Amino acid sequence: MEWTDLPHSDPNYDPDVDTVVRQSTINSLQLCGQRVALSTKEGYLPLVSEQLAFGTCVHEIISQDISHNALQQDMLLNMGEWINEILVTQYEWSLDQIGDPRPFFSEIGVAYRSWVTKVAPFIARDNVVESEQEHYMYLGEGLNGNIWLKGTADLVMKDRLVDWKTSGRDWKQGKADYSIQASLYMPLHKQALKRSLRKFDFWVYDRSKSVWRLHPTSRTIAEINSALHTAYIYGLQIESGHLPATPVPTGFVPKRGWYCSAKWCNAWNICESKFLNDNVDETVVAIRKWK
Repeated sequence: MEWTDLPHSDPNYDPDVDTVVRQSTINSLQLCGQRVALSTKEGYLPLVSEQLAFGTCVHEIISQDISHNALQQDMLLNMGEWINEILVTQYEWSLDQIGDPRPFFSEIGVAYRSWVTKVAPFIARDNVVESEQEHYMYLGEGLNGNIWLKGTADLVMKDRLVDWKTSGRDWKQGKADYSIQASLYMPLHKQALKRSLRKFDFWVYDRSKSVWRLHPTSRTIAEINSALHTAYIYGLQIESGHLPATPVPTGFVPKRGWYCSAKWCNAWNICESKFLNDNVDETVVAIRKWK
């Protein structure tokens, strides 16, 4: 599938035999295939962390602001209710498990108010096409079914795509320029909305400085086609179920990757590929933690 083929007539999606690829799944596969292969197995620990939940909550209040075109004062005043719902439904967690939630609430409020004053003025509301809408795109045939790309853009404008990110520190521009998310969301929305958008704005909230930074990027058609091919190949790998473990990321730096640890790997407790000739204690049991 290539940019010039879009939009095209998709076959019907069959969840029983088809395979779905998301950019977040590709990111996990680029670290270690077993993180994805074991994600449906007993003993895999569902994702939870303060950082993930913070990003989800900031996304939610911004999404409601855009949807209603109004300051979400009620959400700021009643954080406990909607934040707890997010924790329960998306992370199998709750406010009761994080101790005093007031610092968490306060930082979400700071991030949102900063977005209202520093970012929202750049969002022309009459140029908004859609917000937080999920789309699928056919990538090609697999061995058993079809391979599909799935994604949800935070915001689609008439001339660009926009995504909100939260991070412990600001991004370097290269992170935006090499982002496969930007490369894949462009054709995904050309297929879904018949809009040729090749500009992408990443607005990154730097938690260390409580400030939003803009990282604009763009793609050539060749770069988009390359990303589509990559996504399709990853889809074929996922469909096959043969996903190799890569606890050592590269032979040029022969050491265990940071992600291959009880702290960072959700599959740690059930992974048979974590045993290496180093000083890491592989008998340590991973547990779900807020921080």
